Amino acid sequence: MTASSDRLDRIEALVEKNSEAIEKNSEAIQKLTEESKELSIRFAAYQQASQWVVNLAFGLLATATITTIVTAVIR
Repeated sequence: MTASSDRLDRIEALVEKNSEAIEKNSEAIQKLTEESKELSIRFAAYQQASQWVVNLAFGLLATATITTIVTAVIR
């Protein structure tokens, strides 16, 4: 019976180690999920800001072009 008892003790220890590893992995996954959400929000903000900059640049180019054409026509 000691052989069976020793074997059960080893299995119990392995199960406990696996349980701890699973718990750590679960916490790590939760943390990565939260970080992923934060990065997604940051990326969306960056993308929107970039779009605003592009729109501003095109607006400024159009304004400068129209001003140049109007100035040339009036003279």
